[in-house]
Formats: sequence, structure tokens, C-alpha cells
Amino acid sequence: MRPRSMAKTKGSPRRSRCKRNRRRNKRARRPSREAEPTPTGPTGVHHIPDHLLELVLLRVGTPLALLRAASTCKRWCRLIFTDDATSPDHRFRRSLRAARVPGHYHVDGNNHVFVPDPLAADGFDRRQFSLDFLPAVPHGSLPWELADSRGGLLLFYRRDLVYYRMGRVWGGDTEYLHFPDMLVCDPLNRRCQGILYWEEMWPYQCLGLFLLDGAAADEPAAGGSSIAMSNFRVVAVTYESDVFEDDRGAPRACVFSSGSDGGWSMVESASGGDVPIPESRSISFAGRARSSFFWRMEHEGAVLALDDATIQFSLVTFPCTVVGMPEESSAFRVIGGDDDAVRVVRVMANNDLTVFRQLDSSGEWVVEKLVRLPEATSGLPEREETYFHGPAKIVATTTRHVLVTPQEETWIFSIDLETLEVDQAHERNRYAGAAYPFELPWPPALRADNRRRCSRMDLTV
Repeated sequence: MRPRSMAKTKGSPRRSRCKRNRRRNKRARRPSREAEPTPTGPTGVHHIPDHLLELVLLRVGTPLALLRAASTCKRWCRLIFTDDATSPDHRFRRSLRAARVPGHYHVDGNNHVFVPDPLAADGFDRRQFSLDFLPAVPHGSLPWELADSRGGLLLFYRRDLVYYRMGRVWGGDTEYLHFPDMLVCDPLNRRCQGILYWEEMWPYQCLGLFLLDGAAADEPAAGGSSIAMSNFRVVAVTYESDVFEDDRGAPRACVFSSGSDGGWSMVESASGGDVPIPESRSISFAGRARSSFFWRMEHEGAVLALDDATIQFSLVTFPCTVVGMPEESSAFRVIGGDDDAVRVVRVMANNDLTVFRQLDSSGEWVVEKLVRLPEATSGLPEREETYFHGPAKIVATTTRHVLVTPQEETWIFSIDLETLEVDQAHERNRYAGAAYPFELPWPPALRADNRRRCSRMDLTV
């Protein structure tokens, strides 16, 4: 039996544990010096912690309102526009992308109609996107035609009526586009800049005109796209016939750079050799994705691609299960997305609209979406039983929608690639031409209001 005096010894383990517990409890009750003190006066939105403020912002009603919220102050902008993909703030990106693309310009014959996105329809006045400020075309020229869009700029071209008619005679059903005069415009600020054709390129046929950012690919502007009226590039993709073979040729890229030191220049091939392609009438633009432009070539086992960073051409082979056999005339389109993946939309022989996606990890192509067009359109107004006996045709594509019509008659409907819902009543289905996205400039034009404590700023569009 242990003596009683040993339990009361100054250095006993039991007494030491008791003292340590008392000191630990006292420290727990003492407020931390590093903790932010509770305000003694009135509190406001600035006292809400980041993780709670994020939950509030996630409940903002529309993408447009979220974009305006990002312009309130630096803290809100940081929460919404974080570059960390692993951060929970990454959830904002899809909504902000929708807010920055309020709609598309649809081609309708000689007219160009701005069709707003449903999510942004209540936040914009259509008159802001009017093109009534475009300059009148000279006598003997056709109206301005929309060629491309990039950011908040649009690229137009016009054709000479005489050469247009000569091209129709020489090419039959194919409309040869020779190097035209061009126009870059900013609809929001109602500004234009004309670009004259380059005389050296006049004899060649044009396969496409495209707008690119003015800054170099390795020097991106802070905050997003660097394109502006003072800083843009135009790429004209032309076709040069082979002097030894009538039905073969090679692509050429001519680049116009804005600014006092800009102008036209020919981009030479880095490999020193030409990329062989068939005659121009068998080539059609297929779309863009992951900073590349693609052209489909009939009866060829490869697709022509142009890298918009290096301005170099190459031949890319897609699996025949994705784009069809070379001898087939099946149409397909290449589209991108918010995840930067490459996708191919194709209408199969049995009228299955199929979306293929290339996996980044393995490069394998997989079926991502599938819509059986005859069944999906059953019950829609003016739907005829004679439709879809032949493969349907793709009218236009965006990153979100595909416009399709039966081969038998022009009866356009759209398919939402996220929900796979078929819509025949939307305004965009009234236009059988191409659709070009219009993106609001970022950073937006901000107007400071010094009367607010938080230096709140309003987005002006």
C-alpha cells in the first residue's frame, strides 16, 4: 500500500496532469489574439466570410446578374473569377461564360439578326446590337456578308457583283469567293475599320476569313481576350491550284495585323513543304475547336486543320466511325465547349444525331450524346411523316445548340446539347444561315461610384 504522503508529493504525476488540464481549459476560454474581433458597431456585407459570400453569389438569379456582381468590387471579382480550377469558386465559370455570350448573330440571306440567349434576354436591349451603322457598299458590289466573330468584334466582307457572276458561271453551283474587301466592326461602340484586299492574293480563291486576337499566343492579355478595334488579326485562308494537277492544290494563309506597323503578310510553312488538298469545290468548313479550324474534304481520309496560334496547316485523321467513310457524303461539324474538348457532331445514315468526344487522357473517341431525330421530333407542329427518309442536314452549330433540317424540306429545329431537348419554336430556328457568337468584352467598361463605401462599380453594356 502506497503511503498517503506520496500522493501529495509536489512532483507527482497526478498533480501534474491536473495542473496541465487547468491551464489548457483556461487557454481554451481565453479569446485567440489571431481571431478577427467581432465588430462593435453595425455590420455589413463586407463582414461576411468568403465561404458564406460564395453561397450567396451562387444563388444569383441570372448569369448576367452574376457578371454585374463581379464588377462590384475586387473581392467579389476575385471570388467569381478565380483561376484555380480546384477551388469551389470554379462553379461560377459556366454561368459567367453564358453571361459573356449574350447571343448570336444569325445569317438570314443578306440580313444579320441578333438573337439573344434566353438567359440574357431580359438584360439587354436588342438595339445595342444593331448593325445599321455599317457603311454603304459601293455601286456594283453585293451587301456586306458576315464571315466570323471573335470576342466583341465582327468580320464582314463584300463581293464584287461582276466577279461573283463570273464565279457562278465558271463554278456552277459552287460560289467561288475571291479575296474581298473586308470590314471589322464593334457593334457596342458602333465603330468600323475597313480592310482593302491584298492585290497579290486576288487570283486565289478564299476558303475562309477569320478573326483572331491581336496579342501573341504566349502573351495573353490579363483578364481574358485581347481582341479590340486597335488590336486584332484577320486570317484569310486561300487555295492555290497545282500547276501540274488540275484537281489538286495547297492552302495558303495570309494574315492582316492591325496597328500602324500592321498590314498583310504571307505565312510560310514551317516544314518548308505544301499540304496537299483536293480541288476547292470539294472542301467545306467544318468548324473550330481547341484553337484550330477544320475543313472537311470529300473523298479524302483526312481533315484539313489550321492552328490559329502558329498559323500552320496540317492533315488530321479522324476515325471513319466519327466522320464517315471517305466515299460517303455525310456531313459533320467540329465544335468546342467550355471544357476545351474536341467534339464532332454527325448525322448518321439512320438519322441518329451523334456527338462524339475525344478523351484527353487517351485520345480515344467516345459517343457522348445521341438523339434519334425521327422519334425526338414526333409530335412537333408541321412535322410530316415523309421527313427523315434520308439523312437530315446540319444547318448550323454553336457550342450549345445544333440546328437541323430534314433533307426533304427546310423545317429547322434545334437540339440543346446539354439537355438533349428538341425545340422548334425558338427564334434562332427561323434562320437557315450560320450563327456567330458575340462575346461581351472583358474586363467590362466600369464606372466608379465614389459615394459607395465599397467603391461599387456598375457594368455598362
